[in-house]
Amino acid sequence: MRQRTSKTRRHRHHVKVLKSEVMSPRIAWINFLQALRTLTKIALVIGLLLAVTYAIRAAIEHTFHRNPDFQLQAINLNPNNLLDESELVELLNIDLAANIFDIDVNALEKKLTEQPAIASARVERNLPGTLDFLITTRKPVAWVACPEAGFAANRNAGSLLVDHEGFTYRCPAGQVEVNQTLPILKLSKDDDHPIRTGTTLDHPQYTETLRLLKSIVSEFPDNPRTVDTISQANDWSLLLVTRGGTAATFGLGDHARQIEYLVQALDHAQRKAYKIETINLIPKRNIPITLGDETLPPRAIPVNEGAMEATPARSQPNDLRTLLNRN
Repeated sequence: MRQRTSKTRRHRHHVKVLKSEVMSPRIAWINFLQALRTLTKIALVIGLLLAVTYAIRAAIEHTFHRNPDFQLQAINLNPNNLLDESELVELLNIDLAANIFDIDVNALEKKLTEQPAIASARVERNLPGTLDFLITTRKPVAWVACPEAGFAANRNAGSLLVDHEGFTYRCPAGQVEVNQTLPILKLSKDDDHPIRTGTTLDHPQYTETLRLLKSIVSEFPDNPRTVDTISQANDWSLLLVTRGGTAATFGLGDHARQIEYLVQALDHAQRKAYKIETINLIPKRNIPITLGDETLPPRAIPVNEGAMEATPARSQPNDLRTLLNRN
């Protein structure tokens, strides 16, 4: 046992001596020089890469960014009812003297899509010096009115429009004229379903009034729209007012039949030169109607010819009810 211990101690001492000899000043200096050479090579490679990068950047800067051939020369904007070229430049604050490569087209696209009336936008560089703008404006289906919430029942700039996806936005001045034929959906104030601009409308009355409007468009897609306003009168009926001033009461369903009755009644009234003030289309038989005194000029209205063959007397509104009686 003592002999093994003595050998172990001698071995450890021998290792220490070897380590001391290996770590002599001469060996340390050689190791330092080798490390210095390696670091120098790395530094040279990095410097070379930086020089090449700078040279490429300078070449790009000289060839593109400082080249007068790529200065902005023209702006192409697709036809639309929202912006012209001058309004576009003002809205986006475009520097007309800028180099086309210095203009951030992504930033321009983002700013355009932030406009509520714009559904999508794409901006492209067209060398040597043209910016191409393609914007798609929203396609509204109706005006939205809620005076209690600050949205007036008119068709003016600043009034509220709603598109096919239920997105609401204030009408720009350039879209007033083109949207004059759209109906107004009158909604009541609902704190649980507030009406706000720039959001998707989820008002329950909007759902009901829009369903009736879609039914009318589906029945007569090619005819001019003659609907002035649609509102929800109560929990079971809707009130549609035509451009001619006729107030028609609809149910929440069975719209195709009720639209057919309304069209036939209006056509008969036009041909016989009297005015329907009110008509309740919910009953399938004995439809209630009140007549006015105003004589209307002839005009074309979609109608199922032959649906009415007799002529009601202006002083006997009950005769018209008989004509509209369906079995």
